[in-house]
Amino acid sequence: MLVGAGALLVAGQCALVWLTRGLTHATATTISSVVPLIVGLSLTTALLLLMAPRLGRVQPTRSALLIVFLAGLALRAVWLASPAPLEDDFKRYLWDGAVVAHGLDPYRYAPQQFLGSADVPSGYGAIAVAGRETIEGINFPDLRTIYPSVAQLSFALAYLIAPFKIDGLRAVFLVAEMATFLLLIAMLAEIKASPLWSALYWWNPTVAFVLVGIVHVDALVPPFVLGAILLAWRNRTNAAVALLGAGAGTKIWPLLLVPLVLGRVWKQPVRIAIAGLLLIGVLALAIGPVLLSSLQPNSGLAAYASSWGNNNAFFAWAAYGLGGLIEEDMAQRFLRTTVAFVGLATALAAAARAGTASRDLAHAALVVAATVFYLSPAQFPWYAVWFLPLAALLRNWPLLLASVTLPAYYLFFPLWESGRGDTFFFGAAFLHSVPVLGWLTLDAWRGRRRQNA
Repeated sequence: MLVGAGALLVAGQCALVWLTRGLTHATATTISSVVPLIVGLSLTTALLLLMAPRLGRVQPTRSALLIVFLAGLALRAVWLASPAPLEDDFKRYLWDGAVVAHGLDPYRYAPQQFLGSADVPSGYGAIAVAGRETIEGINFPDLRTIYPSVAQLSFALAYLIAPFKIDGLRAVFLVAEMATFLLLIAMLAEIKASPLWSALYWWNPTVAFVLVGIVHVDALVPPFVLGAILLAWRNRTNAAVALLGAGAGTKIWPLLLVPLVLGRVWKQPVRIAIAGLLLIGVLALAIGPVLLSSLQPNSGLAAYASSWGNNNAFFAWAAYGLGGLIEEDMAQRFLRTTVAFVGLATALAAAARAGTASRDLAHAALVVAATVFYLSPAQFPWYAVWFLPLAALLRNWPLLLASVTLPAYYLFFPLWESGRGDTFFFGAAFLHSVPVLGWLTLDAWRGRRRQNA
């Protein structure tokens, strides 16, 4: 059963590599141009979830686990030497990596500065010449980089592996994905569940596509989050907090999990103080440089925090409605502040309610991660890996459904190109979230009925 299922998913991913070759912003001008990508990802991921219940009946032998590992590895490896369909975020990664690998400051200049005829700042000249094609493809070249220090180190490593080549990034992110797989195996053993349930993440075609196929740095987040939870289970609070601080060096939101970890030792003020000091030290290195950069003009981080939004129709409608009552910029600031407050309140509430069992902590972390995603003004498919590993660990089927519905995001490209962006922002962007949130709501309602019965 495992061999056949794995082979079928790998074959589907191979077909996707072939079907999406040549799919770019310039060619994705009609809905039919992105249908193969959307249908290919959604159907194969749905197939995985439909087959998944049978995993629980397979004997978790070493050979079975090896099959799971090799098939998941193949799902990602098929993208090597292939272009990334539609996406170009990786070009910013390549440029930042080149700058950092040469010992220079990635936050000092916007890439646009290296496209003009003016003198190139000292030390950057040779890099700018070698990376000219990369710089020309960077999105929002007038903004300085948004990525914190840990992400920058991964970009630099990719540059050392293959300068200005996408497969250098794929190699780094593939290692991070393998770390996620191994951590899931360890965590499943901790909660006495079959290690084969790791396939819910490792065999997920959408995950393989967004992290390795189109190369997104969010691949680095799960190892930090899962590693921190595993360490917290083993009462290694300082190491867990340090990992979350390092995780913030890729995406800042893992800091919201710190209360969960510290909540397990809340009656031990000395341990909390030591962990807090350690966290401050890690954060100074992990996010200090990008935060300082955000205080200067043309900051990518400041622009993202104040105005970025996509694929969240609920937020789009809220901003539209409030924008009719007050000034638009004020409406955005109010909504984004509210979202941040609700996210923090959710994290604190989850920490206060979490039990002492391993599953309790993992469930609380899943609640926080999923809440952050579904509150976020931008809900790109690759952001879902913030919660999908935990959803796989706990077999949370409504949240796993997100990997089936999120490929609808790729309707954005033809609708935007044809001048129908509002059709996406205010309509099509409901397609991925409503089924998931509806299922979660139904489950919560049923749970309350059982409690009151």
